[in-house]
Amino acid sequence: MLSRTADHLFWMARYMERAGQAQRACGAARTQRRAHARCGVFGLKENHHAV
Repeated sequence: MLSRTADHLFWMARYMERAGQAQRACGAARTQRRAHARCGVFGLKENHHAV
């Protein structure tokens, strides 16, 4: 009984760790997409040199 509970707890912790890593990876990709969308073709300084 104790062995089975320990096994379940181990795998639950592994799945939670993997889910956290996936969440961080998705968050980083989302942040990069947002930054890229704001930058335009020539980067952040594009608007300053438009005049």
